[in-house]
Amino acid sequence: MRIPCPHRRFTGAPCEGAVQTTGHCDTCGRSEDGPGLPPLPASPEKCGPGGLLELPPLSPSTPAQRLSAAVTQAHVRMSCSSKDCATYFVAPYTAAPPPDEGHCPRCGVPYNYRPELTRDGPLLQDQYRILGPIAHGGQGWVYLALDTHLEDLVAVKGMLNRYAERGAAQAAEERRSLVAIRHERIVQIRDFVSTGNEDGTVSGGYIVMQDVGDRTLSAVVEATRQGNFVLDIEHVITYGCQILEALAHLHGMGFLYGDMKPSNVVHQHDGVKVIDLGGVRGSRSAGLPPVITPRYAAPETAGNGALTIAHDIHTVGATLAELAGWAVGDDVPGLGTSSFRLVVDRATDRDPERRFADAEEMAGQLRGVLREIRALRGKRDRTEPSAYFTPSTELLGARLGTVPDYAHWLDRAPHRRDETREAPALDSGIPTPTEIARRLPVPRPYPGDPEAARFLVSSYDPARLLAQPGSGERSVEICLHNARLLLGQEGGEALALAREQVEAANAIPGPGPVRQWRLSWHWGLVALRSADVLDDRRQLLEAALEHFAAVHRALPGEYAAKLALAYVAEQLGPDRPAGAIPSAYELFRAVHARNPSHVGAALGLARLALARGDRDAAAEVLDLVPDESRDHAVARIAALRIRAARLAAGGRPLPGKRRIDAVLAAVPLREGGPGPHPASVVTGDEAARLLRTELYEWKLDAVRAEAGGVRPDGRWWRRGLPPAPVPGEPAVRAELAGCYRWMARQCKDTADHEKLIDLSHAVRPQTRYWFPPRRRTPGGS
Repeated sequence: MRIPCPHRRFTGAPCEGAVQTTGHCDTCGRSEDGPGLPPLPASPEKCGPGGLLELPPLSPSTPAQRLSAAVTQAHVRMSCSSKDCATYFVAPYTAAPPPDEGHCPRCGVPYNYRPELTRDGPLLQDQYRILGPIAHGGQGWVYLALDTHLEDLVAVKGMLNRYAERGAAQAAEERRSLVAIRHERIVQIRDFVSTGNEDGTVSGGYIVMQDVGDRTLSAVVEATRQGNFVLDIEHVITYGCQILEALAHLHGMGFLYGDMKPSNVVHQHDGVKVIDLGGVRGSRSAGLPPVITPRYAAPETAGNGALTIAHDIHTVGATLAELAGWAVGDDVPGLGTSSFRLVVDRATDRDPERRFADAEEMAGQLRGVLREIRALRGKRDRTEPSAYFTPSTELLGARLGTVPDYAHWLDRAPHRRDETREAPALDSGIPTPTEIARRLPVPRPYPGDPEAARFLVSSYDPARLLAQPGSGERSVEICLHNARLLLGQEGGEALALAREQVEAANAIPGPGPVRQWRLSWHWGLVALRSADVLDDRRQLLEAALEHFAAVHRALPGEYAAKLALAYVAEQLGPDRPAGAIPSAYELFRAVHARNPSHVGAALGLARLALARGDRDAAAEVLDLVPDESRDHAVARIAALRIRAARLAAGGRPLPGKRRIDAVLAAVPLREGGPGPHPASVVTGDEAARLLRTELYEWKLDAVRAEAGGVRPDGRWWRRGLPPAPVPGEPAVRAELAGCYRWMARQCKDTADHEKLIDLSHAVRPQTRYWFPPRRRTPGGS
């Protein structure tokens, strides 16, 4: 009998292993009756930190604990001290592991990989009392020391091999490079101490740094593995943002870090410190790269390639990928964790040109993903304006939240008085591909474009086509601007010109990564507009989906691409094959959770709910739109219409009469004067009356449906009497007839006036008269 493991995985999901006869799980290895990992909160909003970009405070171990757990033997591949020899102590030069101290078997130069400074030795530079070695990196020993002048702990870093000939040169280079670095996310260099030989020459040096403790991210992973710490995906993203802050500072000063990995980052108190600056080099440094860790290094460095910003970006991505494997993240609903994976995928792309352009760009996408994850968990943070898109001024899908105009009634076919037709079902207002192409957010111009300044001056007219400069470089942004304007025009000729503009932009030489997603975005717009003009509609919609998916992969933290994908996926419908691109629901939900004020996303979720007949879900998502939203009135009207409407889908197309009465109460009219009641959600007397007309039509249907519909009486023609009305129906008919008559009075066209009067007559309550039979008198006729 298979006994399932009772514990959870690091990510939060239950362990899928089975308990063996030994009592331990065959997957996680934990004992069946052991403590396992710490339990997680029942609700997702309780997982992770309470605030944005927060880290739990971690205190370092005591000096005694750190010294007792110190590594005192070098675990590196040892080599000759002579830079001319540079022999590694491996076969055939040594048959067994070499001792920590000795002479090169090839040239005889001495080497010593033992810690040089001891607790019993003299003060270093008459100031620093060495307490003992605590760790070593790829290039040097790290000692814990006491600064006797300031009475605080410091970390002292020395050479791993005290006889290495490059030691003095390396110490001098580090001093020149690191003395000017000051940043809150980077360990602070406090002092440099040089040592000399008996002949007076400089043999090496020591870097004195602030002591930031021993909680490296590698130690955090180990504590997580042991069940002593709960690492959350929000912690991992916050680590990434703070690491990128440090790298952005280094890159801005002309340095490259080179060897980012979990063991080179310390979680100190409620933030991180990047340590081990021995590998920092100038971005223009010649020669071979410093020591790097192959597991995190970019593939282009395998052949001793020069370090680049792209390499540093790769190391951060590899670091985050490793940490995420130990982090709680399975509780995040929707797209949160997949958006994070897209950031890591781009950062670690094998092609350096396809990675993030710099640390700031990657940090911005990580912050967007973090906000998305927190929002999907039910947490609320202030929105952050996008650096890449300008919000659209026109709302997509607003028809659902718009009061119908007169054409809604004038376009109906007339009907006889003795037939009562059902009111039309609610139109969900799904936008057309053309509307989507014209109303999506607009990408901000690339700052490096030669004509970027033209879009920032007050004379810039966004509604006018722009000409390319008479001389000099051609502008990609001018082509894209013109393409958007042409897509706003009608006719196939304008569409063809828009396509030519995007093709011209694609042909202009320039930096690919910073503009490729902009080109993909505009190819998506062209495909959308073409779907309403050309015949192969579905194929064009699928092409638009692929173009916007490329933007989403490039900018996973932006919700503009998710919004575009959601609208196109909605056009393709639920029959679209499942694949790498998420569903319209997941995409709309990600946008709405992150920004509840985005009425376009709320309307999208409402339309999807209406398509499956879920009236309550459609109205509730619109109720979440806050009052300060620019389109709050649209959301309120849409919610009212949904609660009272006849639906086209679902098992219950009509709501109850009481629910419609509650909606009518939200749209009262002012008694004794023009204009709506001050408490009405609709502004304007005309809009209020038109909405009430639509509501009374649905109320009449609901009253008749609750009574079981019309009860036919085959005898009424013979008796000269119409069928008995449903209780409450005459009052509703009278109100509805009055609405039609008011609409007729507003029409100046005679035909429209007569049509609305006919509607009033057809719906007004029928009057029942009864004439008693005449009595026959004796002898009378």
